[in-house]
Amino acid sequence: MSQLKYGKTEIVVCEDYADLGEQSATAVASRIRSLLEIQEEVRIIFAAGESQGSFCPALARQPGIDWPRITCFNMDDFWDTRLPRQYTCGYQTERELYAHVPCRAYHLVDYKAPDPAAEAARFAALVQERPVDILCQGIGTSGHLALNEPGDSDFDDERWVRVVSLVEQSKIQLRDDPNFRALGYIPDKGISMTIPAMLKAPHVYTMVPLALKKPILTRLLQTAEPSTELPASIISTVPGLLFVDRDSCPDSLK
Repeated sequence: MSQLKYGKTEIVVCEDYADLGEQSATAVASRIRSLLEIQEEVRIIFAAGESQGSFCPALARQPGIDWPRITCFNMDDFWDTRLPRQYTCGYQTERELYAHVPCRAYHLVDYKAPDPAAEAARFAALVQERPVDILCQGIGTSGHLALNEPGDSDFDDERWVRVVSLVEQSKIQLRDDPNFRALGYIPDKGISMTIPAMLKAPHVYTMVPLALKKPILTRLLQTAEPSTELPASIISTVPGLLFVDRDSCPDSLK
């Protein structure tokens, strides 16, 4: 393991996809245990997607976590009333994590809500009930965080959750995702926590494995100042850990 920095965020270079899952899960589990020593409940935001596919199962296997004292939130989901449930972010996180741990509660975006704006307000109210402690996220090939896309993100957004439109690069990523190949179409809309809302969590963990993420990580590390044209660049301003593997790792780190 080697460690470098992107602004205030430390970069952890892992050997491969499995190693990234284990290392990131170990770090998050350690933080959960330490927080549960000083507070009754821990509230965690989780992501979905291939970037979380080794992390979530590894976290479920971590020993000594008092899951009945943990409340979980998915940061986003697609919105499309036609969408079969198995293509949603919530379904993936249920399958890889929530089905294996007895957490106090987990909250998902209703991807079939009749009114997406009303659903965004409902979900925002749930997240705002008490402070969130931990953020576990990925970075999309477009550079998005959650579904906050380039050119459609606001680092000072006062909203907690909003309705969003997916950019073409995110749709390309989904078309290449093995989980989506059988669907036949890509949703145009989503419901997402905003970047300021997610970064209210004082403990931030970002998992970015796989070769398809190497171009965006290379661009990210060349971006010194945060820009809404590359939403992920905001992580340079917050203390946290960015986990990459040898496949996603920019050449500048090798």
